[in-house]
Amino acid sequence: MEIEVTVQSILPSEGPQGRYRIKMNPNDNVEQLLRRTCAEAHVPLKPSYCIRHAANKVLPREAILSTCNVRNGEVVHWTDEEHIVRKVGGFNTIWFMCVLSLLIGAIGLITVSVLKSQVPDKEFDYGIVMDAGSSHTSLYIYKWDGAKYKQTAEASQTGETCKAPGKGISSYAANPEGLSDGLRHCLDFAKTTIPGDKWSSSPVYLGATAGMRLLNEVNSSQSSAVLIEVRKTIQEYPFNFTDPDRQARIISGEEEGTFSWITSNYISKSLNDNPLSSVLNAVKSKTIGALDMGGASAQISFIPANFTSMPANYSNTVRLYGDNYTLYTHSFLCYGVNEAMRRVQAALAAQQNYNLTVKDPCAPKDFVINTTYENVFKAPCTSGRHAVETYGYNIDLPEDITDMNETFHFVGESNATACQAFVEENLFNFTETCNYKQCSFNGQYQPHVFGEFYAFSSFYYVTTFLNLTQDNKQFSLEEFKNTTAEFCSKTWEEIENIPAALPKQRPWYCFQANYIITMLTKGYKFNDENWNTLKFVGQVEKTDIGWALGFMLNESNQIPVSTVVDTFSTTLFVLLVVLFTLFIIVSVGFACHARRNIKTKGRGYSLFSNYGAV
Repeated sequence: MEIEVTVQSILPSEGPQGRYRIKMNPNDNVEQLLRRTCAEAHVPLKPSYCIRHAANKVLPREAILSTCNVRNGEVVHWTDEEHIVRKVGGFNTIWFMCVLSLLIGAIGLITVSVLKSQVPDKEFDYGIVMDAGSSHTSLYIYKWDGAKYKQTAEASQTGETCKAPGKGISSYAANPEGLSDGLRHCLDFAKTTIPGDKWSSSPVYLGATAGMRLLNEVNSSQSSAVLIEVRKTIQEYPFNFTDPDRQARIISGEEEGTFSWITSNYISKSLNDNPLSSVLNAVKSKTIGALDMGGASAQISFIPANFTSMPANYSNTVRLYGDNYTLYTHSFLCYGVNEAMRRVQAALAAQQNYNLTVKDPCAPKDFVINTTYENVFKAPCTSGRHAVETYGYNIDLPEDITDMNETFHFVGESNATACQAFVEENLFNFTETCNYKQCSFNGQYQPHVFGEFYAFSSFYYVTTFLNLTQDNKQFSLEEFKNTTAEFCSKTWEEIENIPAALPKQRPWYCFQANYIITMLTKGYKFNDENWNTLKFVGQVEKTDIGWALGFMLNESNQIPVSTVVDTFSTTLFVLLVVLFTLFIIVSVGFACHARRNIKTKGRGYSLFSNYGAV
């Protein structure tokens, strides 16, 4: 009994196509079916030809048709094993390339991300500056990126300011060993603030200002003994102190003014300390002036509108962030609030015939200030070379007064008008011959004030006590004068409970306010028109305004650059990320191509509608 088998060709396009109806004996084998089919198609039998049954199963050539369930009316597929192997092999290769590309891309992205995250942080450097003023010593710690910018550090204060217990170091002239404990207190604080691995590379500096300048002029042996003790104490610590004579020294008044100017302009972002500020300041082209007043001296520093004709002894040039700045700077020794007050007390005592009870118009009524002859008349700004150089004359005790421990009693009168007049008359000489185009007072050269100014230290302390700087508000000159006059009219009972950052200064604030007004207006020539250029500041950006930061920035020009070697640069990182991302994109392309092959394969083996029909 014969059966009819329909053979459907699914050979490649170059092979025979179509359907072939072949009559076979059920006991014939598959190879016989292939031979008859090839004969019908007029092609030779190839070893690679094969017959596929249901589920694409390849039928062995020796298999009997009946045992392979090939029945009458059955539809089978004629194909080529070489084409199948080649197609399946290509299909597997695509998926292999897809997975391989995906793995390379994913592993690569993870690896470069981990490597980049493990690049060491910036290398930070630290420096310590001690401001050894006439009344106290303060320690500041600064931190900056070791790479610096054009050889100058971009530093900021880190940690709190440490106030050394005790008085200024010049007060220990008779007992230098007494200053060590105060310095140790702050140096111990520095050790807890700076990381241990940075101690040996962190330079420490001490700059002694007007108090030590005066002591050095009066008794150089005592000032040397004080500095020797200072250096010995610092050398007990593990910080970088390789050049003691340079790193702990008396700085000049001009240096102090210059460093204050650097601080003011750095904090106000008026220096070209980074690429962005270089662009902005090219447009702005303005700097900030600096007004500083300590206990024994006062400084004024600014770049005038025309600085080409300044006398050499009133100018200074500094190099910061690759640029040179030439500024006017002058220091008025003996014009700090403490020395000026002692000069006023001496003048009051002399005017009142050296009576032990002295009427003081600047002190509050019902308050008595007690001080010894020695404290007033042995001060270098009252009697001696500095007194003559600064004020033109000495104020000496009569020869019949020999007991230096005798005490004066300065009795307050709360007389604002008399206080202002006495301060102006006894501390400033506005009529002395000026040998320059313009002068401030005492015949000292000063160009016209130009630009904005930061006024700090005592300028800030006094105006803050008078509640003029609350919420950083701007106040007028008239408001300053009126507030001062009102305060100076108060009795001690009205004053003693006023909140004050420095309570012991309450009795002196009337004098200090009048002194500052005279200094600013008749001395430096600020008036109602340019008063708004003054900003009374204590801190900006959490950094104390003073000369210490400027000192550190200037010194940083000499400190070697400290950088981290970045073996995995940002450019390389970006390039590798792009490369490994491309691998992932390629893997997606392989996957899409493989899916199209699956669909094509499915269509190639789809069954005919009469598949399996009898």
